[in-house]
Amino acid sequence: MNLNLHTKNRFGSRSGLLLAFAIGFAIYFILAATGNITSLLSYSEIVDNADSNILYKTIWFIMNFTDAEFYAGVFASVLMLAGAFVTWRLGVKGSKLSGFGICYGTNMFPWVLASQIISLGIAILLLSYTSHFGDGQYDWIPTYITVVGVPPAVMLIYGPSLRALVTGSILGGTISFPLAFWFMTNITPTLGVPVVVGNVVTMAITGVIVLQVCHVAPWITKKDYPKYNTVSAENLSEAQKLKRMSSPTWFIRRVFADFTEAQFYGSEIAGACLITGAVLGSIFSGHSAYASGALGAIILSQFAGSAVGVYLYFNKYYTDGWYGTFVPVVSIGPACVLMFGAGIHTALFAGILGGIIGAPMADYFAKKLPQHIHPTVGNVASMACGTVIVAMVMKALPWF
Repeated sequence: MNLNLHTKNRFGSRSGLLLAFAIGFAIYFILAATGNITSLLSYSEIVDNADSNILYKTIWFIMNFTDAEFYAGVFASVLMLAGAFVTWRLGVKGSKLSGFGICYGTNMFPWVLASQIISLGIAILLLSYTSHFGDGQYDWIPTYITVVGVPPAVMLIYGPSLRALVTGSILGGTISFPLAFWFMTNITPTLGVPVVVGNVVTMAITGVIVLQVCHVAPWITKKDYPKYNTVSAENLSEAQKLKRMSSPTWFIRRVFADFTEAQFYGSEIAGACLITGAVLGSIFSGHSAYASGALGAIILSQFAGSAVGVYLYFNKYYTDGWYGTFVPVVSIGPACVLMFGAGIHTALFAGILGGIIGAPMADYFAKKLPQHIHPTVGNVASMACGTVIVAMVMKALPWF
């Protein structure tokens, strides 16, 4: 590597950074101007019926696929999954249009999706954890954790193994919700921190437990990832690679990909579909972002957090291929918006500060883990710490 060439480009594209902020502001003002056209599938209607009605249970099931982004939207989930499927098929066919390889280019998307569906089905349809909605005491519960927690992580560690799929899905689908619910009802209110802190701590704890079980279980062994039928990768020189990654196009693609890193997809196509679905869901139903009316500020904080991270830590992407800039997208930014209000200043402060501290913290924790524990445990640990830090800073300031 030409170190002199590389060190002249310590940061990402400035144009990409400005464009990412511009997109975030554009969505914020579009949502502020349009409001809700209809109340189709209102959030309260879904919650009021998800305890026993199979139709609304299924709707809640679908919504959970985008709960990590604080959208919890039917439109968002359906479009994201459609985008993920298209990305996977393009990757299998070796198309250059596939962008960043879904599930980190492992061709594990069907197995990852299966683990998410099975574990979420156990939590919602089999164990009926949505029965907690029945007495009207709660307007949200953390059933989504299996989608972005340990079941897909198990698949990415052990490969296309039916035994790993069943073990990880059953354990994740069974134990994740009770622990997260306990944190939600007993710990986070006492500490005065956002509920997401309890959720991500749950992901860290269950991640360690389930992955340790899989590590010692004699019936689980690692298998090679299924192969893509792809064309040969481009043989780029260091100068060509740097030029491509320094472009605004690459920067924006990376930001959009951050929106689906929590689901282990990491696809800019799925990310763009996700955001489009969230916006459409907000306009045509109003149930996005728990009907809080804060979706515009949430998305602005997410674009700010990802863009700042990609800009500051461009070197990490260049040398290592990936870095945890998605951390504030699914924790710090939106959590602080819901806690302190949907103002532009709140979204920008939480997003930018989250973008600065989130990824390095995730990298630090991930490097402390043994090899059989997926780095996602480090990522979610950083989400907990980062959210607490930013929330405490904002509590101490007079502007929030």
